[in-house]
Amino acid sequence: MHPLALVGNTGSPYSRKMRAVLRYRHIPFRWLPKGSRWHTGIPKVNVPIIPVLAFPDESGTYVEAMTDSSPQIMVLEERYKDRSIIPLDPVIAFLDHLIEDYADEWVTKAMYHYRWHPPEARDKAGKLLPLQSGVNLPEDDWNQMRDWITTRQVDRLSLVGSTPTTVPIIEASYQRLLEILDAHLRTTEFILGGRPSRCDFGLFGQLSQLTWFDTEGVDVAVEVSPRTVTWVERADDLSWFEPA
Repeated sequence: MHPLALVGNTGSPYSRKMRAVLRYRHIPFRWLPKGSRWHTGIPKVNVPIIPVLAFPDESGTYVEAMTDSSPQIMVLEERYKDRSIIPLDPVIAFLDHLIEDYADEWVTKAMYHYRWHPPEARDKAGKLLPLQSGVNLPEDDWNQMRDWITTRQVDRLSLVGSTPTTVPIIEASYQRLLEILDAHLRTTEFILGGRPSRCDFGLFGQLSQLTWFDTEGVDVAVEVSPRTVTWVERADDLSWFEPA
């Protein structure tokens, strides 16, 4: 069986989300850092965002590609049966979908805020994210890309929802999520019980940045919920976990 291809970068919560899904489900795949010399042979997609999930034909040529992590998860469920991440109970499946959507559409506002609002965090992200395509990026290209990414992302803060009015709401919501998770993880390994579902991976994607990369987000997480920080680290690769 030829492996799928996942085009992304580790600074993208949705890329991390889908890589974790593929690892847990034991679906063979190639990780292709976006913009790197390995990012070749992938069909174009209508909206050039990551992650891109590409499917091969019988010869190994990638002939189909798609974006958007939630539909990607559902296509994988149709094509691969083992180690499903969709609960069998329809009520639990609805809650699972709801929490995943909350992570993708709301927790991402905290991720973006903590990355691009605090000056120290935006300086860190601006320096590191351009190197995702290759650590040997020429110095002039790195400087140009650093300035372009930082300016673009900071200018989009209000579009994403981080404004002087909403900052207290976003930060309080993030702390409240950490408090809820800290209480929850005292009695269970995963969000909905004894095995991971798509909401685990949705939350993991955003929290992989908030609790391990984005400076102020990390500090808050370590103070409020060390359990969540450790849970996020573990969720990155659950290939070893055997679901009951």
